[in-house]
Amino acid sequence: MSYEFGHPEIKPVGTNGTGPLFEGKRCFITGASSGIGYGIAERLLQRSAAEVWICSRNEGRIREAAEKLAALYGRVRWKAVDVCDEDGIRAFMDEMAASGPIDYVFANAGVSTARSFEKTTRAQFDRIMEPNLYGVFYTDQAALAHMLKQGYGHILNVSSMEGYFANGYHSAYIASKFAVFGLTESLRYEYEDRNILFSTICPGPVISNIWGRDAKGNVNTEAKAPEGALTELESADEILAGIEEGRNIIIVTDTARTSWQKLHESPASADRFARSYTRGNKNIAMYVEASEN
Repeated sequence: MSYEFGHPEIKPVGTNGTGPLFEGKRCFITGASSGIGYGIAERLLQRSAAEVWICSRNEGRIREAAEKLAALYGRVRWKAVDVCDEDGIRAFMDEMAASGPIDYVFANAGVSTARSFEKTTRAQFDRIMEPNLYGVFYTDQAALAHMLKQGYGHILNVSSMEGYFANGYHSAYIASKFAVFGLTESLRYEYEDRNILFSTICPGPVISNIWGRDAKGNVNTEAKAPEGALTELESADEILAGIEEGRNIIIVTDTARTSWQKLHESPASADRFARSYTRGNKNIAMYVEASEN
């Protein structure tokens, strides 16, 4: 199905893909120590990908993830790389390209926090923008250098439901994810005549450390994802099925599909939905700011 920007149909993607699309493919994934990135890596290996190359900034967590995957499936290469490290990302991508083609790149790494805009410093704003936007920029440029030489490839940038659906007390995160959405759509048009595909992944709530991790990488293990959040493997199923269906915008979770539908078909309803999210974000922001004092 052709899924163009603004298309009113938000039919859920299939979730039981078994086709051969990913067989023998070599895939690169950032932010793969947990959550969506880890789920994508595991599903690709289950579906006979030749190799997955995974990275994350925390050496202990990415080593643990890689060892778990390798014990189950093999075919895993890993490195502790922060997506904010342009040279580090390029070097790891170059290492992968030295031994074969790069078929898929998932620019997934990101951080989030809730905060009042008037209490957000430039440094705090940058701590969100640097991994969420510039990390995608660095990853995409490193991938393109090789995909243009090999003449093909598919780059998937992870935005968010909040990359098209704004609400309050998430200003830095939403700014970063709107930027990723726009960047990816721009690159889709720029490189389509050179056989390089781009897709934007827009997840709603997914069980992940992002719910309890601040912009500095600290994890609150008591933080929980919202009710109804998908597991990492359920979200990966939707993402891979979206790729199989040829979607350039892959909306993940029913919550995200509802927000897309409301935004395009019922602006008043979308406003109410956004205000309900804003109230929840405000409570989190107040907690975060109080804990810093």
